[in-house]
Amino acid sequence: MIRQLLYRSGQLCEFTGSDMAGLLRRARDFNAGRGIGGMLLFHDGLFMQVLEGPAAAVDALYARIAADVRHCEVRLLVRTERAAALLPGVPMAWAETPPDGDAPVFPRLENDRRALDLLARAGGDRIATAMRGFLQGAAVPEGGLGCARVAERVL
Repeated sequence: MIRQLLYRSGQLCEFTGSDMAGLLRRARDFNAGRGIGGMLLFHDGLFMQVLEGPAAAVDALYARIAADVRHCEVRLLVRTERAAALLPGVPMAWAETPPDGDAPVFPRLENDRRALDLLARAGGDRIATAMRGFLQGAAVPEGGLGCARVAERVL
C-alpha cells in the first residue's frame, strides 16, 4: 500500500517562470530519492497537488509544504492508502490552465501530457476526478472530497 494525499493551497507570493521551474526541478530530485511521486496543478492563483509514496515520506513532505510561507490556506482534501499509484513513475508532474481568456501565468512550463493522460484514463477515481475538475475551474469542496474525513488521520 502507498500513501496518497491531495491538498490545495493559495498562491501567497509571486512566482516567476524561473522560480516555478526551479521548484519543480528540486521537487523531482527530492521526490525521486524518497520514492514519492505526484502532480502539481495551478489554476487562477490556486494550487492543487497529489503526493503518492511511502506513508512516512509523504506525511513528512506534506508537513514541510503546509509550513511553507510561500502559500496560504493549505487545505488537506484526502489522505488515504491505495494499492497502486495514480501516477506511476511520475516524480512531479505539472499542469496549468488559465481562467477563460487569460494567458498562462507560467507560459514556459509545458503541461505534462503523460500525467494528464493518466488522469484522463483513471475514469471515476475520486482524486483524478477532483484534479481534472480543478483544472477546469470547478470549486473544491470546503470539507474536502467525499469520505476524506474518514480516510484522514492525524499527521
